[in-house]
Amino acid sequence: MYLGVVTGTVVAERKATGLEGAKLLLVQPVDDTGRHTGDLQVAVDTVRAGVGDHVYLVGSREAALACDPWFVPVDAAIVGIVDEVHAPERAAQADVPEPVDDEPTEANPSPPPRKRPQAPARAKKRTGDA
Repeated sequence: MYLGVVTGTVVAERKATGLEGAKLLLVQPVDDTGRHTGDLQVAVDTVRAGVGDHVYLVGSREAALACDPWFVPVDAAIVGIVDEVHAPERAAQADVPEPVDDEPTEANPSPPPRKRPQAPARAKKRTGDA
């Protein structure tokens, strides 16, 4: 199962057998913070979701089993509308401050001194005959 946000609808003139009358929605997969986690995809709506709804989906074989009749050719099916996401482990991580580095010179050593570029050596002028 994964989360998504319904962004639009899909209109199909022809559908595979078993999908007649099924609503197809365009869904953007997201993580629990709302960040996009993948490409847009088309999902069969089994719960009467609408544009803007946060939903949870199933994919692959589970998506085919979520439809009536079973085993229709789908890759994703919306099986629920999300009211709220509660992630206590994320909240606990956000409350823990990052450790303070008491000795920054050890953790972040200064870079080695830069060498000055030297001018190329010039050829000496010859005076006199050899």
